[in-house]
Amino acid sequence: MGHMKELQIETHNLARDWEVLLENILSLKEFGDAALLKPDEEPSSQEEWQSYRLVPDLRFEPKGTKFKAAVDVKMFRWQNEWRRRVRDAISHMREILATSDFERGIIILTLELPRHTLAQLVSPADSGIEIWDISKLRELVEGNEGLSTKLEELVAETILDDRTPRPVRVEYEVRQGSLLATRLRQSAPGSGGWREFELLSEEAIRLLFGRELLNLTAQLRTDDGLNRMDLVGRIKSEGSSFWSMIASDFSTRYIVFDAKNSEEPITQSEIQITEKYLFAKGLRTVAVVIARNGADRNALKLAETQLRENGKFIMVITLADLCSMLEGADAGDPPENLLFQRMDEMLMRMGR
Repeated sequence: MGHMKELQIETHNLARDWEVLLENILSLKEFGDAALLKPDEEPSSQEEWQSYRLVPDLRFEPKGTKFKAAVDVKMFRWQNEWRRRVRDAISHMREILATSDFERGIIILTLELPRHTLAQLVSPADSGIEIWDISKLRELVEGNEGLSTKLEELVAETILDDRTPRPVRVEYEVRQGSLLATRLRQSAPGSGGWREFELLSEEAIRLLFGRELLNLTAQLRTDDGLNRMDLVGRIKSEGSSFWSMIASDFSTRYIVFDAKNSEEPITQSEIQITEKYLFAKGLRTVAVVIARNGADRNALKLAETQLRENGKFIMVITLADLCSMLEGADAGDPPENLLFQRMDEMLMRMGR
């Protein structure tokens, strides 16, 4: 399975490691004072999300000033991802500044960009927003061996390719993720709302991954006429991304998405149904199950068994996970980060 042995030992919560490092950097006596603001646990309801989404990752009070800056950290695993996320990150920071007592905003990207590209990102109307990249952070930790070493370790652990980012023209679009997440949460659980949940899940996948997964096709019936896949997409062959890594490590060309709207955690039976859609000779060995309320212990064990014995990778994500990716995308966070984390969790707990 390619590079997967190396990838499965990654830090469990890399994003939090970045936040802690930046808190330490910005709290150096020559810079000022910083504090983490986001709780470890993500919101579990629509009401909690409304307040959570406008809380920046950190608060920073620069030395010698009387203003407070909101700091958001955007972690990128592949260097080309930022090109379409930066506009949403800027729009999100603009909203934070408009609804809080922060006077300035700082967006930190966990990669290095050419200086002329950085200069293009923020319009004159957003003069209160700065964008920092790794070069800026290296300047801040120069002379501090401990923080400098930790910074380079995190950079090496985070970036999974070495391609040089290309310049981008920043264009602002209407954000749809939060609206779709609200509709998903409001859908009825169980058989009464299964069709709505299925359609909304399909819309979410198209919104989040439509650029990396081509020819997304809904409601395919297998040749035996007995099983139906909710959504199937072909992984884009060129470029470097989470999905191209999945294609290489699991020898697959297609991804299956299966929506389960059960009021209870899904069981082994639902995993067995999804497993029937996968077979190596069809270059279809990976499935993502969107289970409204997750999976029970036996279902997760069966998914692990399928990977260990048959090379079929079945990842289960919850409704909360899907909504988190949608709302995070509005704020400029790559949705692939959460999938990477769920993959890590599964692979790291597997036994022989």
